[in-house]
Amino acid sequence: MICLCASAPLHGVVASSDEPVVAEGAKLELLASGFETVEGPLVKGETFYFTDIPNQHIWTLDTKTLDKILLEEQTEGANGLAFDREGRLLMCKGAGKRLSRRERDGSETVLFKPVRQGVNGKEIPVGVNDVVVGKHGDIFITVPGAGCVYGLDPDGSKPRVVVSGLKGPNGLMLSPDETKLYVSEYRAQRLHVYDLEDGRGVNGKVFAEVKPESDYGCDGMTVDALGNLYCAGPHAVRVWNSEGELIDRIAVPESPTNCAFAGKGSQTLYITGRKAVYRIEMSVTGVR
Repeated sequence: MICLCASAPLHGVVASSDEPVVAEGAKLELLASGFETVEGPLVKGETFYFTDIPNQHIWTLDTKTLDKILLEEQTEGANGLAFDREGRLLMCKGAGKRLSRRERDGSETVLFKPVRQGVNGKEIPVGVNDVVVGKHGDIFITVPGAGCVYGLDPDGSKPRVVVSGLKGPNGLMLSPDETKLYVSEYRAQRLHVYDLEDGRGVNGKVFAEVKPESDYGCDGMTVDALGNLYCAGPHAVRVWNSEGELIDRIAVPESPTNCAFAGKGSQTLYITGRKAVYRIEMSVTGVR
């Protein structure tokens, strides 16, 4: 385990009187490295799951010993991960252009293969990027090539459009009370928020924007119990309160791709970078 100390402050309150979300004196820890593009942070018990997209791997990492195990290979570009309400692993397969579920025996069930309308009405398969599961088991996924967020029933059936008209939707997250849905547009470096009514996103508006422009955009997200939204993006994980005010910035040596809470009291933030995995202790309690 390596503690990383940057020349600049690791975090700092930016534009609000809110208390910092990082625990006092906490340092960013490097847990594992040597990957290509790490994504899909997910923790169950003491096991941390993550994907290495170009190498088509899903790894597990013991959060105490830091031992790694290759769980799955040839994943067809698995990106975002989540557990369904029965504890089965959901996988967003970008290159495979589908949402799949890993059954307990290791077999795969295809849940959804999205398409977009091409020239002359031709249906073109498109990839799935990120996934989040609600407390009642409803599944939400981003489909960048279609500009949509889709919702599915807990068993993966009845796909329907929840949000449309976005440019490259990427990360998504539910508010702690699950009345709101946050969606990031990667290249535009913009975050949107929608009210969830009857499973549809309504009253959409821009929640926050990241400036200046960067080669790296707004990516995966998580939330804490106070309703603060965390988004991995250019050179940091940025934190906004529920009003859309930037309140903290957690610097990372490489532009991170995603983040998730776990650990004792759900007060550890796990962060996937481009080529490594990190964590840092927090002063707040995470929800996801």
